[in-house]
Amino acid sequence: MNFLAFAFVLIFTSAAISQESTEVMVGMYPFAPFVEQRDALDTEAVSGMTIDLLEILNKSQNKYYFNAVLIPPNRRYQSYDRGDYDVIFYENKAWGWQDYNIDVSKVYQAGGEVYVALKHSGRGQEYFNRFDDKRMMGILGFHYGFANFNADEKFLHKKFNMSLFNDNDKILTKLLKQRGDILVITNAYLQRYLKNHPGVKERLLISEKLDQEYNHTVLVRPESVISIAEINQMLDDLAASGKMKQLFDKYGISQH
Repeated sequence: MNFLAFAFVLIFTSAAISQESTEVMVGMYPFAPFVEQRDALDTEAVSGMTIDLLEILNKSQNKYYFNAVLIPPNRRYQSYDRGDYDVIFYENKAWGWQDYNIDVSKVYQAGGEVYVALKHSGRGQEYFNRFDDKRMMGILGFHYGFANFNADEKFLHKKFNMSLFNDNDKILTKLLKQRGDILVITNAYLQRYLKNHPGVKERLLISEKLDQEYNHTVLVRPESVISIAEINQMLDDLAASGKMKQLFDKYGISQH
């Protein structure tokens, strides 16, 4: 994925911003199925749960207009420091934000990541007990539990012979071509992929254990135009109205 050195502002539709609305810049990075960029050269070719959620929020109230800034996952902290955005959805403070003075919303969605390998005779769940003797694959800039959440590319390559890519489709293709041993992938994305490619499932060994189980929150700059209390109220309103469940259902995600 070819990101330029600066963030691209994605204007959903400038006509939709009323004169009374205050613009809130929302950072987002490719993290399927939450943010998916199908064309690396077209920064507006973006879809996913985050885009849908922002549209729902914009239609549900008119005090704020949520606009998105597309950023590379491994540079989201630098973009925040530069002031490119004030709010980021589908984040967790444990993912590199521990030293930041940043407000954290209530949890609004749970998720997790699993390990996936190719099926072979005699290979079972014990294959996922050790990783330093495997060729690991994952997404650039992501924090993984098996690596103690160290996202440093050099560390991951040296310790786990890990190759990092920019999208999940690519690492799944690499695995199917036996160019890696184990990939780490969001369970939500994997389930949707297998629904669209049912013939692939019989070739895969999917871990019963999770690499990590996480709780999605919204991170908000303390001096932002919108407060964390307002974000929490909006999340409550979406849950109460059933709109959040409709969003989950659209992507085949179940919440308990």
